[in-house]
Amino acid sequence: MKDDRTPRDIAIDDQLRAAGAEGADWLMASGWGVPVTIPVQKAARWQQEARARMLAAEADDTWTFCEHLCAGGPQPVVVHAETPERMLCRACSIAERASRPCLICGKPAASDSPADGREDVIMGPVAIYTRLRCAACFRADPLHGTFAGSWP
Repeated sequence: MKDDRTPRDIAIDDQLRAAGAEGADWLMASGWGVPVTIPVQKAARWQQEARARMLAAEADDTWTFCEHLCAGGPQPVVVHAETPERMLCRACSIAERASRPCLICGKPAASDSPADGREDVIMGPVAIYTRLRCAACFRADPLHGTFAGSWP
C-alpha cells in the first residue's frame, strides 16, 4: 500500500497520536478508567453537537485557543461542550471547572473535582470533550446522554 502523505502530514499525524496518547494516559491516571472506543456516529449527541460547532468554528476561523496551547510541543486539547469554539489546555480546563454551567439545566454545575462524578469526558481523535452536570440533574439521571441520549 502506497502512502501518499507528505512529510508534513506524517509529522502532524504523529503529533496528534502523541497528544492523544498523553490525553488517554491523563484520563486513566485521573481515575476515569480505560478509554472505550466508539465511532463518532455512536457518540452522545452532546459530544456530536460540540464537535460540529468546533469544526464550524475551525472552518470559518472563529475558534480561539488558550495561550498555553500555542507554546511547546503536543499536548491534549480540551473542548468544553458549552463553548466548543474555545480550545483549552488541561490546566485551563481544570481551572474553569468550578464556574462551568450544567449542560442540562444551565445552572451552575458547582462541580469542583472529577471525583464528584458529574463530568462526562469523551476523548476524540483530536480533542477531549467534556461537559458538566449539576448535582440535581446528575441524581435525576446519572447516565443522561453520557454515551447516547438527547441533547437538551
